[in-house]
Amino acid sequence: MPQQTTDRLHALDAVRAFALLSGIALHATMPFLAGLKGWVTTETPSDTLAAVWYVIHMFRMPVFFLIAGFFARMMLERRGLRGFIKDRSKRIVLPLVVGLPAVLLLSVIAYVLAALATGVDLQALRASAQQQGAASGAQPAINLGHLWFLYYLIIFYAGALAARGTLRLLDPRGKIIQALDRLVGLLMRGIWGPPLLALPMIAWFYELKGWSSWTGLPAPFSIVPDAGALLAYGLIFALGWLLNRQPALLLDLNRRWWLYGSLAVGLWIVCRTLAGPTPHWGPYLSGGALLTYTAAYMVGTWCWTFGLVGAAVRFLSAPSPARRYVADSSYWLYLMHIPALAFFDVLLHPLPWHWSVKYLLSIVGAVPVLLLSYQYLVRYTFIGATLNGRRHPRLAPGSPPTPAMG
Repeated sequence: MPQQTTDRLHALDAVRAFALLSGIALHATMPFLAGLKGWVTTETPSDTLAAVWYVIHMFRMPVFFLIAGFFARMMLERRGLRGFIKDRSKRIVLPLVVGLPAVLLLSVIAYVLAALATGVDLQALRASAQQQGAASGAQPAINLGHLWFLYYLIIFYAGALAARGTLRLLDPRGKIIQALDRLVGLLMRGIWGPPLLALPMIAWFYELKGWSSWTGLPAPFSIVPDAGALLAYGLIFALGWLLNRQPALLLDLNRRWWLYGSLAVGLWIVCRTLAGPTPHWGPYLSGGALLTYTAAYMVGTWCWTFGLVGAAVRFLSAPSPARRYVADSSYWLYLMHIPALAFFDVLLHPLPWHWSVKYLLSIVGAVPVLLLSYQYLVRYTFIGATLNGRRHPRLAPGSPPTPAMG
């Protein structure tokens, strides 16, 4: 068991990195999802990879936003309002503003290079991609792509700061926040927590017209905020923020990680049974089936989140240079993985290989390229200082490593 609370925060870094890196595995499945439009290539569909997509999508962003809320309040308490705004502007706003055009440009370059390398007719490939995009429906004027989570983080930071200031003004004695602390304590101390936390999400999505229930929680690409995303991810972020006031409640999930994990797997099975193995990109359930599915999905999302965080605290709390390196690199890898995947998707597309080979090769090809770019172009540069909040000093040969700060 971990002995120090400060050591146990290494686990939260690890699970946040896992949530980001699992997004690479999720996006690598996209060419193999039946009926999906708008991706760079289309391969033979695989229900197995659809299951991979499904389970990753069920937990990765909820886990990320819970940890993001926890660390956001921690930084605010440590650095004050001005320091918090300065840091978030550098590490969240700037990567969003610069990252959007950079990812688009690099994706086009990767697309063209891979097409030239394989001898594919670039014009035909572009026409196919345009046809896929048209078939996928109207796209937002400004498409946030996979960086949408940064946009919502900014919204949640602003909301948290506004709520904090309002509470201090209207409730100077802190009675409301004390009541919230008691409520959070109640929610975190038993298996009734996930069902209670899921109730607003169940009510919203069950009544939401046109909800694509198979896809679960939204991944909104438009700069016009999505109400469902604000509700679901905002609630998760808010819980993480409030848990930072009582960190023992979050860290104590290590005692019940197996229970939450078992419930998550069971509810995932219920969802998959109702949803079927093949993707549906529009509404298709109704009545009791939809209500059962919605309840199982939303409660399952919370169980996955608590189970994974608890498992990380239980098994990954000890400091580890390797895990620290992965945690530091994960932000860059996630920001830039779309161009790398696009390159290998186009490169592998003409080959008549099984989907399992193509899927694994796309990841095995993309991740080392991303890691090399992080090591030599990012880690010791101003980019690394921007993304990770500090510079990493180069060490002379034989010098002991400097301990990383959480």
